[in-house]
Amino acid sequence: MDIQALTTLIVATAIMALVPGPVVAALVGRALFGGARSTIGFVLGVFLADLIWLLAAVSGLGFVAASYSTVFLVIKYLGAAYLIYLGANAVRHALARNQEIQIPKSQGKAMGFLSGFLVTMGNPKLVAFYISFLPTFMDIQALQFNDVVLAAMLVPTTFALFNFGWALCASKARNFFKSSAAMRSLNLISGGFLLGAGAFIMSED
Repeated sequence: MDIQALTTLIVATAIMALVPGPVVAALVGRALFGGARSTIGFVLGVFLADLIWLLAAVSGLGFVAASYSTVFLVIKYLGAAYLIYLGANAVRHALARNQEIQIPKSQGKAMGFLSGFLVTMGNPKLVAFYISFLPTFMDIQALQFNDVVLAAMLVPTTFALFNFGWALCASKARNFFKSSAAMRSLNLISGGFLLGAGAFIMSED
């Protein structure tokens, strides 16, 4: 790929990363729920899933992978169910008038990684991006090994940087909520983001 093709690919990926979707909603909800650090595992899970879908797309296996509807649905619903669980937990704490919510260690980076991975693997819009949209910016048939390595580095990394940017912004906003009443409202908002992301994923075809 030449410089123009790479630039176009990065810009397209950045635009996709800037458009709010279930992954962004889950990131924002989790960052509001436990701060930016609580999203590290989630972002890494998203990164791995992005890498897998990209490699599947350039190898021609993407359509085959996406065609296994049963596996696809299981992955999608598992990821959505975990987001709904986190959202319900946030709302429960808020209604119990807890001033601050901490994600338990058992639900920290490891579970965050798993949920980020499942949500991304089962996100129909991201699957469409890799299987249908991405090939318009890359001549799959003409790709050399170096091109694949470069794309595998740039696309998931671009998504990861923008995703963590969303998380940092949400975390900064979280710092402005100091009073107990404000924290309860924040917990309800974060729970709403997580519940909404989970429900949206479940409703997607």
